[in-house]
Amino acid sequence: MCCVVRTAQSSFNKVRLWALALAAPLFFTANSAHSGPSPWWEHYELKQTYRCADSSELLLERNDSQASMYHRGYKTNLFRDQKAFALTRYANERLSVVLSGDELTIEDLLSKTRCHRTEQV
Repeated sequence: MCCVVRTAQSSFNKVRLWALALAAPLFFTANSAHSGPSPWWEHYELKQTYRCADSSELLLERNDSQASMYHRGYKTNLFRDQKAFALTRYANERLSVVLSGDELTIEDLLSKTRCHRTEQV
């Protein structure tokens, strides 16, 4: 017959795991709340802000080959779709962003969101 022996070390590990589990959401919330402009080495030529249909704000930083989108506390990196000659389109594996004048359209598998430019930084 085998017995389980509890040591102070295993109790300490449990406490440490619980503390980490409780602190993780705070870290991600604080980190996403401070989403903002990209670092200088990413070298984005344009920074534009948009107001979306749900009244949320969106910041799009872009150049000819890639873009960073800050929306609802999250940062998304996108790459220019070179096959879309008539459109300015950036995409990744989850979504795409299409620019047409002052309108930006975010498309994913389930939805389409339209946003209108408010200013150019």
